[in-house]
Amino acid sequence: MGDGGLTTWFGLAGAVILVVAVTHWLVRRGGGWKALLRRTRHEARLTVRAFTGPVRTEIRYRSGLRLLVRLLRDRDLWADAERAVAMAGDVDPTARPYGVLAGPDLLGVLVAAGTANGSPAPVPPEPWAADPADPLLWWISRGDVGGAGGAAAPLLVCAGTDGRHAVLLDLATGPTAVSVHGAPRTARAVLQALAAQLEVRLPAGTVAVSDGVHPRHPGRPADEIVDQPGVGFVVTAQAPSRPVPDDVRLLTLGPARGRVRLLAASPDGMLTVHGAPAVGRIDALPLARAVVKALNALPPHPASGGPGPDDEPPVQIAPVEHPDVLPAGVAAAPHDDLAEPDFTLGVTSETPPARAAVRTPSTAVADDGLDDLAEPTTSGIAGVSAAPPTP
Repeated sequence: MGDGGLTTWFGLAGAVILVVAVTHWLVRRGGGWKALLRRTRHEARLTVRAFTGPVRTEIRYRSGLRLLVRLLRDRDLWADAERAVAMAGDVDPTARPYGVLAGPDLLGVLVAAGTANGSPAPVPPEPWAADPADPLLWWISRGDVGGAGGAAAPLLVCAGTDGRHAVLLDLATGPTAVSVHGAPRTARAVLQALAAQLEVRLPAGTVAVSDGVHPRHPGRPADEIVDQPGVGFVVTAQAPSRPVPDDVRLLTLGPARGRVRLLAASPDGMLTVHGAPAVGRIDALPLARAVVKALNALPPHPASGGPGPDDEPPVQIAPVEHPDVLPAGVAAAPHDDLAEPDFTLGVTSETPPARAAVRTPSTAVADDGLDDLAEPTTSGIAGVSAAPPTP
């Protein structure tokens, strides 16, 4: 080998040694090889999560939607859940039921009890069974649910799913104000879905919706509707500046005065009920679309004087052609927690013949029928569309 070839090899070896030395020096400055490996694994996990996140969110959404629609259309499930709440209230005078985890076979009643002073949580008798992880979650088989004497029926509305059950909250008990706060897109969609359920389940005129709840529902200022005769629930975009009458319950975005039940909404469509550890985080991403699909099947509240669950045949909802495709010309909005949804969910204004007597709520009906339907995308949760109330 000539002198030129040998010099080339020595030059290459020196370059390699220099690269190794500089790399080693940089790694040592960064904390060493172990720290570098940890950071590499962390970045790799974040990259994989970023690419698979939309797929996982879509799977979560479709699974939750199928579950909620199936459960919310089951009118016997609503009746069993109402009776289970009333039964749980008769178990112990210190137990105050406020919600239900409703599944096909089991019902889990969420109970509040005065255990802050160190007293143990009440133990329900058979056929109840306290959850091993939370003694204030009482399970009962739907087959064991019976009558509840003269107990008042709870006013249940669906707030989402925990993955296996529909999470129903009783809005007739507890604090008279419910505040949905947090990510504006999620919070507004949840508020619209709760208002739609209230309007379907309660008699006409019982629920008053103010302006600002939905851009397509003009409404009146909140201060003007709190004293409206016959109103039991007021749904507002912000709490009224004047006191709410004692016999009126408030459902609002953002903060409210007095004792309030707080529902915290996150940008990813999750909902947290403060003070309810058994529920944890509720998946509200499929809530709006599930309410759209099941709205005409929701039973009236027993105290409203409407027909009972056994008085009418099951409702058959007409299938929607390609319900999982965005309408032409509608694009998914970019992720922006402070922006209003670029599209909203609508509800068909057609009432199935089997439920011709059931009202269609003004806060949940779109005058353009199903053309307004759109899927919530991974950028956030969509809301329930509204139309001006019928004169």
